[in-house]
Amino acid sequence: MTQAAEVTVQTPDRRRARARSHLQMIRSVVHSDRALAEILGVSSSQVSRWRSGQRPDRENADRLAGLALVVEMLLRWLDADIVEEWLTGANAHLDGVTPACHIQQGQLAEVVGALEAMKAGVFA
Repeated sequence: MTQAAEVTVQTPDRRRARARSHLQMIRSVVHSDRALAEILGVSSSQVSRWRSGQRPDRENADRLAGLALVVEMLLRWLDADIVEEWLTGANAHLDGVTPACHIQQGQLAEVVGALEAMKAGVFA
């Protein structure tokens, strides 16, 4: 028989460190708290508090992690200077809705699908 994997719950310090890491990744292409806040659907003061060490709630931590994943994927495909534009621009693969809007709604799979379709050269 196989043993079930042990579940280890992250400590608050570990979650705070992960949020900072995600912010650092995202800020490599989104250059202001205001722009990042608009992408995530939060206030710019909230982003500033996260950068200062406040831990985001679980919903926003999930959004940050998702956005960091998308940014990392985009950086493998696009120049860094157009990633923010891709995130905030209307996307034909998302029926004209911005990827940021989908990220705000927790619809990361749709954003990744749009990114993969773009990489594959699929026309919407």
